[in-house]
Amino acid sequence: MNRLLILLFSIFLIGCCNQPKLLNNGLTKKAHKTTIYFINIRKDSLNKKIQDTVSIIENKYNNNDKISYLTQNPLFTNEQMEIEYIYDEFNKIKKEIGKISTDSIMFTVNYFYKDSLVFKTKSETKNDIFHMKQIGKYEYNSDKTLKQTSLLNQYIDIESNDTISNTIEISKYDKKELITESRLSDLIKPERNINSKYEYECGILKAVKEFNDKDSLISKTEYKYEFDKFKNWIKRESFENGKLEYIKTRKIEYK
Repeated sequence: MNRLLILLFSIFLIGCCNQPKLLNNGLTKKAHKTTIYFINIRKDSLNKKIQDTVSIIENKYNNNDKISYLTQNPLFTNEQMEIEYIYDEFNKIKKEIGKISTDSIMFTVNYFYKDSLVFKTKSETKNDIFHMKQIGKYEYNSDKTLKQTSLLNQYIDIESNDTISNTIEISKYDKKELITESRLSDLIKPERNINSKYEYECGILKAVKEFNDKDSLISKTEYKYEFDKFKNWIKRESFENGKLEYIKTRKIEYK
């Protein structure tokens, strides 16, 4: 009997994740700001590994632990993007106001609610060159947890009136609102359709598998992490088909 109890207790320990509780900022602790560095890994003609920082993203958070401002700086172009997040008196996201510096492009994403839950987002940008439309829809379970989202993206050339891009991405979520599967459908070129499946360990993303329109595996990306003393990741390595392709490092300024 004692051996059986020990075995059952061991199985329980193996299956227990001890997953830390996250705030609205996705962290275990309040923070002023996070800065994420995207580092590309490549090799030169002598097969020597080179690390290039290709982009920096800075997120600022408000007193309710929600993102208030995002700045993205690609280091090899001048296309800096800034997004301000606007909330209503109930601390619900109302809109995103963004701009891209080089082209002076302004865009707004509006959020629409039903019974206190977001059911749709809409963004539309039009100028002399293009007309871009983005519509998101949300579905929920009976307990109000997120079940599925869809995102329609359309890009139309003004001069020719041709639809250059027309895609829809449908994502499914589990009971913990972790994305489990997403399907990107290209309505103009179906051969570009991609289905992605996500694998987790104790709530941490560990791998993403991508399949083509014939349901054949085309890539598998695995992730390895380093964490700080508050159990927030500060380094994430991305291995595509076993090869290190990218490294993300994250600097967190706690409150």
